[in-house]
Amino acid sequence: MKIITRLLPVGVCCFVIVAALWFPVAVLHAQPLTSPICSSTSQHQKLILSKPQKQIFDDAQKRLKAYMASAKTQRTNADQVYTIPVVVHVLEPIGRSLITDLQIHEGIAELNKAFRNQLAESDGVDTQIQFQLAVRSPQCTPTTGIDRIYTNNAAYTSFGVTGPGGSGLPYDQVYAMGYWNNLEYYNVWLVNYMDQAAGLAGYPTGASSTTDGVLLVANYFGTKLLAHEFGHGMFLGHTFSRGIGEGDLGTIECPLNDNCAAQGDNICDTEPVNQSSNYLCPGNPNPLNPCNNNSPYGNVLKNYMGYNSFSCQTQFTNDQRTRMRSAIETLRSGLITSKGLDPIVPGLNIPKGTAATLTATGCNGLIQWYDALTNGNHLGAGNSYTTPILEESRTYYASCLRADCPSDVRVPAVVTVGALPVTLVRFGAELLEQNQVMLSWATSFETMHDYFDVESARDARTFRKAGRITAPLGIAAGISEYRFTDTPEPPAGMLFYRLKQVDTDGSYAYSRIVNVRMPDTQLTISPNPAENGITISGASQSWDIEVINAAGEVVQRARNQHHIDSKQLPAGLYVIRVTTQSGYTVSKKIIKK
Repeated sequence: MKIITRLLPVGVCCFVIVAALWFPVAVLHAQPLTSPICSSTSQHQKLILSKPQKQIFDDAQKRLKAYMASAKTQRTNADQVYTIPVVVHVLEPIGRSLITDLQIHEGIAELNKAFRNQLAESDGVDTQIQFQLAVRSPQCTPTTGIDRIYTNNAAYTSFGVTGPGGSGLPYDQVYAMGYWNNLEYYNVWLVNYMDQAAGLAGYPTGASSTTDGVLLVANYFGTKLLAHEFGHGMFLGHTFSRGIGEGDLGTIECPLNDNCAAQGDNICDTEPVNQSSNYLCPGNPNPLNPCNNNSPYGNVLKNYMGYNSFSCQTQFTNDQRTRMRSAIETLRSGLITSKGLDPIVPGLNIPKGTAATLTATGCNGLIQWYDALTNGNHLGAGNSYTTPILEESRTYYASCLRADCPSDVRVPAVVTVGALPVTLVRFGAELLEQNQVMLSWATSFETMHDYFDVESARDARTFRKAGRITAPLGIAAGISEYRFTDTPEPPAGMLFYRLKQVDTDGSYAYSRIVNVRMPDTQLTISPNPAENGITISGASQSWDIEVINAAGEVVQRARNQHHIDSKQLPAGLYVIRVTTQSGYTVSKKIIKK
């Protein structure tokens, strides 16, 4: 734990960092089920005005392209699952908590589901890339992979993170607060607020950098924006890119399409598009692609690397998978052999009176098995361990011993005996209109199952029963679908749900926890079009207002004001963004007459 109570020295200006080999490619403002605003292109173009930085980036591009060309038909590790160690640095303003440990674990789980094509709505490919919170620090000491940094820095507490000329804390000072070696750990910085953005990430270069990773507003951790940013971190561009490192297209210009592997997003199975593809969803009436002979849009509208709403984003493509895995193999190879990783050991459910074979993966060393978290009996060595016949549930522990990091960090593997006769294959929560939440889940096998209790909580700890769904009688061997609609009471904020699965004999077990953010539904922005002023009404707590022009620039700010004078604004399209104290954001496009 660190306590930071002073401004750190500014070594260089934001983004153009002398020692940095990181290239900002994704600066977004995003919110649940709406479209993000991007302002990254100009920042990247400023960065590569520096000849050394441009050369570093170009060299990384060449290395990746050469590797992909040479390895295209002879790749021997095509089915290997790559596990990337992640450290999450949470920059906490003193007296305020941005995110819980549970929410971070849930966010990593959702990220993995996106990359492994396991979300309920997923229809892309399994990239066979996954992420794990680090279990060893750079000093070889045990860690949770969550690094909380408490700061009373006035600029950060009041204004968050900003670019050059802003009132908040500059990017380089944020990175300096907490950084682990990017050659062995993938860094994530969670912050309270970002000026004109919700997240950013950078392309890999294969070199040491103190700013390589994802910078994200904490409220967005666990959303599909996280998958988008991690895609950038694995060298994916936007679907509407002019060229990797060359900026993004507007709504009229189309990418060159003579060589799909070297133009646009450098991906051949995403059709050429520009930003007119954003804010469309599959199923919209006759959406035609002006960059593809005005034929209907294909699956590119579903891609995580576009800017469609989160509900539309459901896939990475096979070529994106190949590019990301190639980037890991060439430019991030240290991550897959990092000492930050420990074995991944899935738990097992077995009948009473049987044995289980536990299998560990992800260890670049020798795996040792134990029957206790500390001390205990040494049970053996190797990738697998077979338990004796078990009459009750037991927890075993695996440890990965390495020459460069011999500390004994043990990972639990739970063997549950006599598990409930229900196999839950998915569980999710979706925010509906009129302040309702739709819970949906599916099981693949049920026998002697009685009912599900749906439970909710505001704090992920104190759960109450929200409703009950009774299971059908008999045995259900196929997929059984369930839905439950909850109408929670105010206030706005995060809401957590879990299922209590109850057997006919009264035994029970809980599902994983899912969450949704409840909006402040009374908050309105009007009129539209606007001429003399804009009115903000219905906010139940303090709020910040930003007026953003079509270029993505904040041209006016206010706090806790119900009326904004718009007389001096030039005619045109603006976005009015209102952010409440709880972190909920409402944005609305307004036409100024």
